[in-house]
Amino acid sequence: MGPVGCVVAVTYSCNARCGMCDIWQKDARTHDELGPSDYRWLPASLRSINVSGGEPFLRGDLVEVVAVMREACPRARIVVSTNGLTPSRIEETVARMGDVAVRVSVDAAGPLHDEVRGIEGAYDRAIETTKRLQKLGVADLGLAATSTETNPGELRRVRAVAEEMGIEFSASAVHSSPIFFGGHETERPHSEAAVEEIDSISRELMASRHPRDWAKAYYMRGLADYVSGKSRGLFCRAGIDFFYLDPWGDVYPCNILGVPMGNVRDGSFEELARGSAGTVTPAVCGCKTQCWMICTVSPPMRRRPLKPLAWIAGEKLLGRNARVGR
Repeated sequence: MGPVGCVVAVTYSCNARCGMCDIWQKDARTHDELGPSDYRWLPASLRSINVSGGEPFLRGDLVEVVAVMREACPRARIVVSTNGLTPSRIEETVARMGDVAVRVSVDAAGPLHDEVRGIEGAYDRAIETTKRLQKLGVADLGLAATSTETNPGELRRVRAVAEEMGIEFSASAVHSSPIFFGGHETERPHSEAAVEEIDSISRELMASRHPRDWAKAYYMRGLADYVSGKSRGLFCRAGIDFFYLDPWGDVYPCNILGVPMGNVRDGSFEELARGSAGTVTPAVCGCKTQCWMICTVSPPMRRRPLKPLAWIAGEKLLGRNARVGR
């Protein structure tokens, strides 16, 4: 069947200085990055490709990269994640891309976002980018907020901004990763205020009349469990249903677990998965991270929907007695 989701970091170059992410401190090695044609390696089975970084819009050939992804994976939804710090460049690039989704990172509705991202004026630039893309006609557009130890209450404010603009809202929480974010347990939210904020958004989404919002509610409840330190409610199939591809072609089961599967130059995804199963499968089964991110949760929700559907049914029929994974 093949994997259905992936995160592709097209570059580690970054113009932000986020306190909860070390990518901007990495050796970007831009001269070694995969070229556009290398992305023909991506499996045609993919339904979702998260184009990430670093800051993907710092690549001068991003339009060509996305075009190849679209050819290789014609049924995939391509989502480009950006910090929104270069409004003109992002607008001009997206205008040449065609049909893509864009998520602009906004972690607080005001100056606190500048502090989180380490860049003065980051919030204003992110909102300017979002408005430009909205005017451009990007249909699948949204704000993406990260819950940290320092911004309880801001997810609700960012969600309100997104609702006012008539665009999507998504959320995540700080994670640590030896191959991606770096070690950031001190920035990971732990407070009751952070849990209650996420849980309250979940409850509001469950009150919606739209089934799509119910799936988002399930995800948000799982995020509240992650912040609370509870176990993951879905069995992880990283390296099977999902994978992470770094800028130089190295493939990992996910962007958290630093167990290499191989390089795109070594063979197809199926060949890499088969050849690395002896190390990757035990590592995934024994992983203690209990991560909960949209990119890694969506594939098992898509492939094995019974648990999410059972939770949703319980919420609708019994109220808040149902809990993710319980």
